[in-house]
Amino acid sequence: MSFIDAIYQAGGRVYEVGGTVRDEMMGHAHKDKDLLVAGVPFEALVRLLGSFGQVHEVGKSFGVLKFKPRGADHDFDVALPRTEKSTGPHHRDFEVRFDEKLPVELDLQRRDFTINAMARELKTGELLDPFGGQKDMKDKILRQVFSESFVEDPLRLLRAVQFAARFELSIEPETLAAMKRHAAKIETVSPERVIEEVGKLFRAERPSTGFYLMRDTGLLSHVFPELEKTIGVEQPAKKSGDVFDHTMKVLDASRTCADLDRPGDLEIMFASLFHDIGKPYTVGFNEKTRRITFYGHQVVSTRLARKWMKKYRANMLGIDTENVLSMVHNHMFETKSFYTERAIRRFIHKIGKDLIFKLVDLRIADKKGGAYPNQLKGILRLKRRIQEELEKKPPFGPKDLAIGGRDLMNLGYPEGPILGRILKELVELVLDDPALNTRQSLLEHVLAKYPPAQAAKENHDPRQKKGPEKSPQA
Repeated sequence: MSFIDAIYQAGGRVYEVGGTVRDEMMGHAHKDKDLLVAGVPFEALVRLLGSFGQVHEVGKSFGVLKFKPRGADHDFDVALPRTEKSTGPHHRDFEVRFDEKLPVELDLQRRDFTINAMARELKTGELLDPFGGQKDMKDKILRQVFSESFVEDPLRLLRAVQFAARFELSIEPETLAAMKRHAAKIETVSPERVIEEVGKLFRAERPSTGFYLMRDTGLLSHVFPELEKTIGVEQPAKKSGDVFDHTMKVLDASRTCADLDRPGDLEIMFASLFHDIGKPYTVGFNEKTRRITFYGHQVVSTRLARKWMKKYRANMLGIDTENVLSMVHNHMFETKSFYTERAIRRFIHKIGKDLIFKLVDLRIADKKGGAYPNQLKGILRLKRRIQEELEKKPPFGPKDLAIGGRDLMNLGYPEGPILGRILKELVELVLDDPALNTRQSLLEHVLAKYPPAQAAKENHDPRQKKGPEKSPQA
């Protein structure tokens, strides 16, 4: 007997609800299994499910259980029918009443949008759809279930944005008006909940749809105020629109462009979103060329991106925010065909082998969002040359050197700043000429320039010179 059969035998009824039903109707995979159980008291349900697997009372005060059947590879969210009444501005400020005797329709009434307010009974297959969600889904319309939906939980404002973008839905006029009316309430929502919805928005085929919707409803000024400032800031080439329009094209390209190695990579998408947000602060005009300029905008963009990602805890999405910041800061690199092999090695060393192709993807997306989206020859040629240089496996950092810090210490060099300076100089040396990366060549170089006795003295005397000057980069 399955746990479903046992619930029915105990006099209960089991329904699939919410996103489970919606995604099944849309033909989309849904990783969560949301079940509603009516007719069985909470404590009795806990005991019943406990005989079939692990039960965690994750939301006892809300009548919610997390259940994993023995041998299953996924959990079920199991809940009793409940009603909710908002008592404050935060998402936990609710008066909740759950009761196995409540009609399922009352539970559906508390949900956000009609497409999420349907339930299907597992035994009979009967669909409960009291608010017309199936028709709205067919007509590709997003409609709030009740007029105070956004007041009761302002996160629903961003849920509306990501649903509209992901499922290509039009927002029903009254729902849209309510979003505009209550947009400021999004500031009462915790950063953790906001970033989760932003992450879902990035799954959309065209994330720009959601950002334009945020612009039109007033949400953008509350969630992405620096991005809003790019609206109306002209680009040098007007074909690409203003800076906001350009950014949206770049973001969409980072999601789906076939010329990218990693379309849909979240780090590249965040870098695409933030790469030009410093332009409103750096806009100028070159009288000689008669062109708009944004000198140093990448520096300002990096600072603003760092501030936003820290506030909204973007690392919760599993991204390395330092990678995003590095891409934003370095996205203006040259793509000239006359780069020397030495210059390419130094470029890879500067960015890092693990990040270099993500940065190239960002630049391709940037080009796709510009005035000449099909002129990719320069960046694609540079990409090939980077790949060719990597395949030669030259040294790019201290870990690639034929000798290391332990080797130098064994020769009498003291641990400390001088050791770091020597290794840094050796990296510079082999970047210029990889053939010098042999134990003999590197030791000869070190012993000639840094006799151990002199090195020990320099290590303890900060007034001593800090070694030879670094050679200029190409």
